[in-house]
Amino acid sequence: MSQALEQVVAELRNSLGTIGEIVGISESATPRFELFHAPNSICSQKVRAVLAHHNIPYRSHQLNIFEGQTYLPANVRLRLMGCIALGGGLVTEHTGSTSVSMGGCDPAVVPTLVDWETGQVLVDSKRICFYIDQTAADGAALRPAHLQNAIDAEVAFVDNMPNYQMLAGKPPGEDHRPESRRKGNGVGFAMSKVERCDHYLAQFADDADLVRGYSAKRSKELNAAQQLFTPEAMRAAYDKAEAGCNHLENKLKSGDDWVVGDNVTMADLYWGVELLRMKNMAVESFWANGAKPAVAAFVDKVESIPAIRASVIEWPGAMY
Repeated sequence: MSQALEQVVAELRNSLGTIGEIVGISESATPRFELFHAPNSICSQKVRAVLAHHNIPYRSHQLNIFEGQTYLPANVRLRLMGCIALGGGLVTEHTGSTSVSMGGCDPAVVPTLVDWETGQVLVDSKRICFYIDQTAADGAALRPAHLQNAIDAEVAFVDNMPNYQMLAGKPPGEDHRPESRRKGNGVGFAMSKVERCDHYLAQFADDADLVRGYSAKRSKELNAAQQLFTPEAMRAAYDKAEAGCNHLENKLKSGDDWVVGDNVTMADLYWGVELLRMKNMAVESFWANGAKPAVAAFVDKVESIPAIRASVIEWPGAMY
């Protein structure tokens, strides 16, 4: 086991002031997986859903996004380990989605999974979800081989939805989002992240790794503030989200019980988490009142999936 990894994880635990809570029934005091995540992070919710589906115990550390805990130096160091292993470079621009494949690796976000059995640090929620599913031994694969291509296509589709813009930016027309999200138009939220990076860049000016990490994150959020929240960009984001619901409506009319096939797959977990976020952001008009009956029925079904209930609906702080 890498001593450097043990030291960074110990530092992050210390920064958070906790050794973490074990979620699920574990036969060991030290579960194989250790997850650094946030209740309201849509990417974290996907990972928690896959862990819950397989009943895999893990040590849980919850970071507070709004208090800036994802910017803690130890979290950035841990993320950089995962970014290096992932390859592809650090993020420099913000696409509006959470997709690492589209934007690059972000060193100051969640989730991050540590596999103590193999000594790996995994970043990118999609990669983490696939990894967990591949290591699960219960036979309930969320990506069965004969459906894998179709499932992966849906996962990729959801992974590129404009979640950040819909969360932080002012929607076109009347703003029906939760009261806590109506205070700004997204620019201030992004610029607060730039300022946080500036703080740490000044504090750790002699640490090349942290300078690299905070500089990448600063570039991403400055780009977001400049590009993502104009009325035109927000209109495009909401159009893209509605087009996603149109796509799903057509998929659900194929005759299968679920998005791909007749059993719950990773496609259902991904779409389920996505639609619950849309519902939470008060954009049910995409499918309500007969607009997309198959999607509306799917949302009702999703809310009964045990893994979704455990990881999102009943998880404290997961909904805004």
